[in-house]
Amino acid sequence: MEENKNTNQDPTAGSGENGNNAGNKDRSFTQEDMDKLASKVRAEEKAKTDKAIEERVKEAMAEYDRQAKLTQEERDKEARSKREKELAERENKITLRERKLEAASQLSEKGVPTEFVDYVVDMDAEKMKDKIDSFSKSYAKAVEKGVTDKLKGTPPKDFGNDDQNQNKKKALSSTRAF
Repeated sequence: MEENKNTNQDPTAGSGENGNNAGNKDRSFTQEDMDKLASKVRAEEKAKTDKAIEERVKEAMAEYDRQAKLTQEERDKEARSKREKELAERENKITLRERKLEAASQLSEKGVPTEFVDYVVDMDAEKMKDKIDSFSKSYAKAVEKGVTDKLKGTPPKDFGNDDQNQNKKKALSSTRAF
C-alpha cells in the first residue's frame, strides 16, 4: 500500500509558485485524498437518503392519523375507490398492450416496419386505424421519395442513333480497309 501512495504522489506538488497547485494539470491524488472525497460523497448521499426516509415516514404517519379519524364506512369506501382505480389502470395497461399487438399486425400487413408501433397506437381502435392508414401513406411516400432521390442522375444516352457514332463507324471501317 505504501508503494501505491508513493506512485500516486506528484513530486512537484507544493513546489508551485506560492504553494498554489490550482494551475497544475498534472496533479496526482493520494489515496488519502481519494478516501476523503469518497467519504464526502457517501455522507452527502446518506443525508439525502435520510431526509427522503424521514419525509416518507412523516407522510405515512399523517395518513395513518387521517385514516384513524375516519369511520369504518369511510375507510371501506376509500379502499373500494382505490381498488377500482387500480383495476382501471390495470385494464388500461392490458388494453394498450392489446392495441400495440393489433397495430404491429396492421403495420406489417401494410409493409411498414413494426418499430413504428408506438407512433400509431391509441386506446381508441378507430383513431388507431386512422393513424395507421395516415402513417402508412406517409411512409410509402417517404420511401418512394428516397428511392427516386437515390436513382436520380443523368439517364444513359442512346448511342445507336447518334450521327457521331455513324461517323465513327465509317472511320473505323475505312481504317480497317488498309
